[in-house]
Amino acid sequence: MNKFRFLAISVVLLLLLNIGTLAYLFRTHKGAEPGQQGRAVADFIIQQLQLDAAQQEKFAELRDRHQGVLQSAHKEDRRLHDMYFNLLKTDNPDRKKADSISTLIADQRSLIEMATFIHFQELRKLCRDDQKKRFDATIDEIARRLGPKGPPPGRPPRE
Repeated sequence: MNKFRFLAISVVLLLLLNIGTLAYLFRTHKGAEPGQQGRAVADFIIQQLQLDAAQQEKFAELRDRHQGVLQSAHKEDRRLHDMYFNLLKTDNPDRKKADSISTLIADQRSLIEMATFIHFQELRKLCRDDQKKRFDATIDEIARRLGPKGPPPGRPPRE
């Protein structure tokens, strides 16, 4: 086999590998629609805690209220981030304004975390004693499923 043919075959194989990788990435990200993760976590909670029909109804109300709070908070978080990074579109960004917006962003994140804490506190109140034991045993897994998914691609995990 001559050198040119070997290089041509190598390029074609690498191209096919790249296309396959991109197709896989697009397919896996496309399938994860916004409501699917929340629904999967809700199903996990219902299954793990073995909620009865009345508890499931109350849990659905809690979840809907919580989602409303989170949607509003995330919308405000996005608005604040837009303001924050728009400051960089000038030669001399206002540092005091940047600090002020940064504080507002931190407050917004704190509100999101507290709303989630209260949501799960209310869920635990719905539970019977035997379910509270299951809740206590699975809350770490629930938090892991809801929490950050790790570092962005290309970044090492924090230590």
